[in-house]
Amino acid sequence: MTVVGIGCVTLNDALMKLVVDDVPVSQAIGLRGLFALLPVLFMTFRAGGLYALRVHSVAAHVGAAVLLAAPIFVYIYSLTVLPLSIATIIFFTNPLFVAVLAPLVLRERLGRGRVAAVLLGFAGAALVVNPTGAQFSVVLMLPLLVALLSGLREIVIRGSIHNETSVALMFYSTTLVAVLGLAAGAFVWVPMSGEDLLILALAAIAFTGGIYFMTEGLRYGDASLMAVFKYSGIVWSLLLGFALWGEVPSALTWVGTALIVVSGVYTVLRHASAAPDPTRP
Repeated sequence: MTVVGIGCVTLNDALMKLVVDDVPVSQAIGLRGLFALLPVLFMTFRAGGLYALRVHSVAAHVGAAVLLAAPIFVYIYSLTVLPLSIATIIFFTNPLFVAVLAPLVLRERLGRGRVAAVLLGFAGAALVVNPTGAQFSVVLMLPLLVALLSGLREIVIRGSIHNETSVALMFYSTTLVAVLGLAAGAFVWVPMSGEDLLILALAAIAFTGGIYFMTEGLRYGDASLMAVFKYSGIVWSLLLGFALWGEVPSALTWVGTALIVVSGVYTVLRHASAAPDPTRP
């Protein structure tokens, strides 16, 4: 579920990047949020209607909604400046943040092997950002901020997922994003073409599906392990970046990306080897 979810979210990012070249970020986010409410309402109906929207922890829903809205605005803005592949690769320090935060907040185990993998992953991210290079810009730090905030959101969801429904978390978070985007977009509204509206509708479907699948993925595994599978988004971003904009990462970016991927694969293998064998007494 997590791999499918991150693929949908990466497709959404690519579609949003196509639109924000011509439309203000807040307007694009607000309209996409409005479109996203349609599939969310459909899923709510399928899940039991108003009963599925019941709230057990207001704090959990507020935290999840705020920690979805803030990263969205920051990340979509970064896409107006950065190539999709670079922004996505930097964002994928998110699983590293989750791996570090999960033991602190949820008391999940983080062994020495995972610590080494996290350090390796951050080293790879440093190569991609390349703070000493001539092409360095402070905008490159924005996806890092998004990664941290998104990691905090996953921890919040992981801590409440057994008491709150996935559709409820999606409904309240999506509503907040739509309201904030439309409110901010009202001050800078520009006319839009039918093509841009169609792209935003498709982005809304991809985004909603991605968030749903990733939320469900957290229901079946610990946060740090599920986060590792999100590295598949790097492949999605590289393919989409090349297909839509002809993006070709530099040699240093490839090396950094390889380190990030290796750290993720190692973490998965480490977790699998440490898991108890159910066939043994």
